[in-house]
Amino acid sequence: MNYFNDSLKTRLRNDETLTGIFVNEFRSPNLGLLLDQAGYDFAIYCMEHCTFNTHDLLHIVPGYRGCRCKPIVRVPMVSREFFQPVLDCGVNGLMVPMVESAAQIAEAVQLMKYPPVGRRGLTFCAPHTWYAVPDQKTYTQAANDHLLLVAQIETRRGLENLEEILAVPGVDVVFVGNTDLSQSLGVENDLSAGPIADAVRRVFRVAKSFGVVGGGNFLDPALVSEYYPEGLRFVTLDSEIERLAAGLRSGIQAVQRGRKG
Repeated sequence: MNYFNDSLKTRLRNDETLTGIFVNEFRSPNLGLLLDQAGYDFAIYCMEHCTFNTHDLLHIVPGYRGCRCKPIVRVPMVSREFFQPVLDCGVNGLMVPMVESAAQIAEAVQLMKYPPVGRRGLTFCAPHTWYAVPDQKTYTQAANDHLLLVAQIETRRGLENLEEILAVPGVDVVFVGNTDLSQSLGVENDLSAGPIADAVRRVFRVAKSFGVVGGGNFLDPALVSEYYPEGLRFVTLDSEIERLAAGLRSGIQAVQRGRKG
């Protein structure tokens, strides 16, 4: 079995639009199967705001084996202590938050890629290689080619340095963190119109000029079609908590409406 079959990066290269969800709470190894059956393409486990750790991932990631839906992890910072063990768990990519400089994302590329491109350490005694061809050259080349690197732009400084950041070889997706970006810019977080909508469109247009995929988080799925012509191909529909809460509210509201009737 080749773990890199149907990788997210391959699908993006084929101009597919991928839809995923942030996972902030649930540690069940069965969530991957559930998301896969629901039609999601990826799940981003958040180590930035949430309490996931490497031990959790060792139990979660195997649940995605054989699924079209792939696991990604948002690491809290660019550091070997987060990159190396998380990648060795067998995830399909990493998301880096608060990217503000070319040097920052260049370091992320170094930590993510095997030599001669980067300086990631190699072991065949961790889960990331148990489902791969156990040949060093074949595996390292495939990993360098297929693992996805997502850079989040969510500050004024990141927006100002956008061109320099996207010019770094190895960035696959630029993902606008519109909530933090709106705070950084001091404007309303409104993706339908106004300064944030303009900023997102600019990010996507610049990304397209560098051959980088545009990504963003949408509480209102109806807005996705508004950004598709600008280059949006990597979409999250908020978190599993929000989807669960919405489903729970919907059920209660239906019962309450029935009582009033």
